[in-house]
Amino acid sequence: MPDAFGDRAVFSVVLPVTNAMVEPDMADLRPSGVTNQTFRFPFPGLPDTVEALMELLGATLDTVSSCGPDRVVVAYTPEYMADGVEVTAQLRRFVEDRTGLPVTMASDAVTEALKALGVKRIGLVTPFLPAANVNVVAYFEAHGISVVSEAGFSSAQKGGSYTALISEAEVGDAFARVDSPDVDALVQVGTALACAGFVDALEARHDKPVVAINNATYWLALREHGITDHLDGHGVLLARH
Repeated sequence: MPDAFGDRAVFSVVLPVTNAMVEPDMADLRPSGVTNQTFRFPFPGLPDTVEALMELLGATLDTVSSCGPDRVVVAYTPEYMADGVEVTAQLRRFVEDRTGLPVTMASDAVTEALKALGVKRIGLVTPFLPAANVNVVAYFEAHGISVVSEAGFSSAQKGGSYTALISEAEVGDAFARVDSPDVDALVQVGTALACAGFVDALEARHDKPVVAINNATYWLALREHGITDHLDGHGVLLARH
């Protein structure tokens, strides 16, 4: 329910304990009258099945209603798993049933953003290992999005807080590798990877839309909640759509 500071909306944002990016990214995007309340779930390592992920999420989801939210925002995506479309649908059903609240899923955000931008061909940057990137590419292709090129930050440390150490310069270099004249937009997935804060600079450099997953997730949460404010300085998606 709306409260003294969130008189337009209160969002309960669910993310792993190791994620250092979502909270500041979404704080930067918060319009007046909307508040973000953070709920973190244990994350001992990258879950390899949706059942394992749901087990990690369960206890945290049971607490998200404690601040009287209007919506749950799940700032974690399982598209790195095989059969990503079915996995994300199963995860959505689980969160909706467990909380009884409207839900915005990060796993829906990028494809919805690309639809709003009218984009079908992308260059993709992820924090995932090569085997997981195969599944991420398949997820986009199942939604009618062609992945022209992709780059990942492979590391045996994936699953801890390692991803937050990847610098803006490294992410920028990865985008430079995946961009080409055949690419209509550049996309970053992995909610713990830095990107949201420098989307404007990337768009100026590449002269095309850049979709960062944390920006897209918050954009989708606002739009699904009927809040249509446009926000400059964070890319064309938030400024015009």
